[in-house]
Amino acid sequence: MSGYLQPEPFTYINIKLTDEGRKKLSLGQLNFAKAVVSDREINYGIDNLNYYDITCCNRVLAPKDNQPSISLNYDGSLPLNLQSIGSATQYATAMTQSTGFFTGATNGWGIKESLSLGYSVISYSAQTPGGGTSIKMTGGTHFPSADELMFVMWETVQNSASTYAGNVVMSANPSVCLWYRVLSANTGTSMVSLDRPLPNFGATVPTSSQKVNAYFYPYNGIQEYYGSAMTVDVSVWNMNVVRTTSEIGTTNSMSGYVSYGSIEYNGTKQYLGFSSETKNFGIIHYTNNFTGNTYAEELLPGTVQLDIPYVMWHRYPASTGQAVPWGLTLTDTYGPDVFDNAAQTTFRPLRDGNSSNSLVVGRVYHKLKIMIITDQELLTALTYKSNRNYTLPKVELDSTVVPKFPLSTVDATGIMQTGYTYYVTYITESEPVYASGLTYGYPVSSPCTYYNKIDGVNDINGDPQYLRVNFPSNAFPYMRSYTGMDTYSGTGWNANKVQLLVNKVDTTLYPYNQPGNIPTDNWRLISNVAGNGIYSGGSSTIDPLQLQGFSYVISQEDYDSGTTYSLTGAYSGFNQNASLLTYGDEYMYYGNIKTGIKATVFKTVLTVVLPNNQFNSTLNQSFDPVYNTNIYITEIAILDASGKVVAVGKPTVPITKNVNNYLAIQLEIDF
Repeated sequence: MSGYLQPEPFTYINIKLTDEGRKKLSLGQLNFAKAVVSDREINYGIDNLNYYDITCCNRVLAPKDNQPSISLNYDGSLPLNLQSIGSATQYATAMTQSTGFFTGATNGWGIKESLSLGYSVISYSAQTPGGGTSIKMTGGTHFPSADELMFVMWETVQNSASTYAGNVVMSANPSVCLWYRVLSANTGTSMVSLDRPLPNFGATVPTSSQKVNAYFYPYNGIQEYYGSAMTVDVSVWNMNVVRTTSEIGTTNSMSGYVSYGSIEYNGTKQYLGFSSETKNFGIIHYTNNFTGNTYAEELLPGTVQLDIPYVMWHRYPASTGQAVPWGLTLTDTYGPDVFDNAAQTTFRPLRDGNSSNSLVVGRVYHKLKIMIITDQELLTALTYKSNRNYTLPKVELDSTVVPKFPLSTVDATGIMQTGYTYYVTYITESEPVYASGLTYGYPVSSPCTYYNKIDGVNDINGDPQYLRVNFPSNAFPYMRSYTGMDTYSGTGWNANKVQLLVNKVDTTLYPYNQPGNIPTDNWRLISNVAGNGIYSGGSSTIDPLQLQGFSYVISQEDYDSGTTYSLTGAYSGFNQNASLLTYGDEYMYYGNIKTGIKATVFKTVLTVVLPNNQFNSTLNQSFDPVYNTNIYITEIAILDASGKVVAVGKPTVPITKNVNNYLAIQLEIDF
């Protein structure tokens, strides 16, 4: 608080608790009993010729924490009884700006360099072909150090029209964006060693003019960098992707989910009442130091907007293989408030649109000021270790009594036995080295994390039926065919092979039939014995239109000849340690948030009454009744029952009191 109150064109009273008042509040002993009015900051003899107007010119000291004691009113009378003590509630709302790691708006986002450690330029021509784990930096504003995170929006060598060395604007340039962790960096050679393999752009790299920026961020920067008074702008939200089951492909010899990052947030899943059906969930929260009450007391329902500019969302409304703008906007504008019995508070659905046709991908708990993402594919796209920023659609399952042509029931046996449940997902793969029209050369990525299931059933003859798997229509807007790779200048993503993953579960052992309750170590990569477990583009990249029209029909022979899916190679580093990335190492929400905020102010209203026929004289030694007809109030002290000053109010300009003024002064203390 400044030494003096700022004069205002109108009078209001600035009131605050004193040290004594705050001490008693902490002990639960605070009470308000009486009031004392004072004019001890008035010099009545300053000007007897009326050239000086006390009511506009006299400066008043601001109320102090350690306010001097006062026991009598300015006229020498005993403290006044408070006329009334009441309570009032006031609500205040406001809209925040879009804050986070990006500048701009929909279809025109750019990375906000000020929230990064800086960037280095990756010149493709300076690289050694091969897609290894080391890369050379050729300039920029920052050379990395070990343990930093690196974010790259890779451009394929086909995308020469988007060569750049400055900040990128993400509009019609959907790219595969990948995260890495720096293992070491050599300033002498400009070489940086990373935790996972880089894209392999092959022999074309030395002749390519392509350049991209690698942006660097502190590992676990929320705790160690953002909001720790080291940055000016701390409008950064936290995000933790929590896994309470292991990733599929985790064998008994591997450490599981208890060694993943963010496991310390698992109690929130219990608090919010999520069952094991929610395998993974993401918590977006604002837990930063030195930020004050940035987002008030709660978020305003219907106003929350989350933007994730770098995600290629499989539900983007575009024709198959032809989506150009990228990014995802999530809102809570559609749908009612829902009461959560476990958390004993309300939430609204978080959707990928604002209509009944939009998909629920999570929740917004406005009073808790957190957003929860439950959509498993969106969480995968936000996971550093997934090696993809595009999401995949959920497969559709049914059964059939005949195998896929040209097989017959003589050649193949059904797989769907009564008493078993079949969980199905898939993995997309590309040729590991760039080849024109065939692949972009990106590394292997995580399987689709939508797990569909179907119960086994026998036909009328008692024989197991065949498992049929299809893809929904318009579910691959960013997947590029051979012609699409050329037409769209190397943007989007591609695949040469889509292979099914099946887990056959005995329902007597796992009766709950929930994705979070199934084993993680018995997933089978279905083989291609009869062309049924793998869809391939042959000598070219897969055409997404052809993929959508394809039906897998799985027999027991396909299942038996498959191999066990295991997380190896790029996915073998699970434990939290000083160098490798693991699942759950996401600590910052790499996007923007705009929301309405709401604050509730509870006021204690104290009323002090000064009748017109009282308090019209003063013991102030400068007062002369010959020249002075008015009394001027500069202080109102509030005493507790023991006579201690627990609060004090100061008017911005002195308050006039005389025989014509009946004053009822209301003091409001906010809590």
